[in-house]
Amino acid sequence: MKLGGLVTAGGLATRMGGPLAVDKALVRPWGASGPTLLERAYGELARLASPVWVACRAGRSYAGYACVTDATPDCGPMGGIEAGLAAAEAAGCAALAVLACDMPFMTAGMLERLTAAREAWTARRGEAPLMTAFTLRGSGYFQCLSAVYDTAVLPLLRASLRAGRFGLYGVTPPERRCLVDFSEAEAGFFFNVNTPEDVAAAGRGRPGEPEGLTLSGL
Repeated sequence: MKLGGLVTAGGLATRMGGPLAVDKALVRPWGASGPTLLERAYGELARLASPVWVACRAGRSYAGYACVTDATPDCGPMGGIEAGLAAAEAAGCAALAVLACDMPFMTAGMLERLTAAREAWTARRGEAPLMTAFTLRGSGYFQCLSAVYDTAVLPLLRASLRAGRFGLYGVTPPERRCLVDFSEAEAGFFFNVNTPEDVAAAGRGRPGEPEGLTLSGL
């Protein structure tokens, strides 16, 4: 399977001091010599996917990266994922691994759980899931921004955008979702940077490894 990757970096960062006051993608939680959030997320995705794109808001791009722009503005991450899926389809990718740039502790090792689960589902059912995503065991919720989307989901996503429905939860039918459990002990992988306090908290851990969480065996 040819797997593409997409880092979503088109948010407004409203809780970082106002719309676009701070570009979260360029924040360096680990100091001036450490990676930006974008550099870290891109590096993890590039370990298991190629090519990798960065989804940006209109009028914003990042030098040195292959950027795609939201075709539908002001619709949240769905617009970036639509653009990424279109690029992946054009590049001949079967699926697209998506990672939000503001998840500083997600790793390629964790994301490989999704690709392995997708392959097992496909072998068992004879068709690929439209979405493969993490879910906290017993919660009923799943993670849309650390997930793998089949390129076949693109028409459903576009139909949702045309109808003004911007929530990723409702795009894929439940019977075509492959959900991969994670435990409370692994919740640190899904830590999300939204506020200056979150930046400080991320900086107290190591890039790609939540403080106190052992990554061996992934």
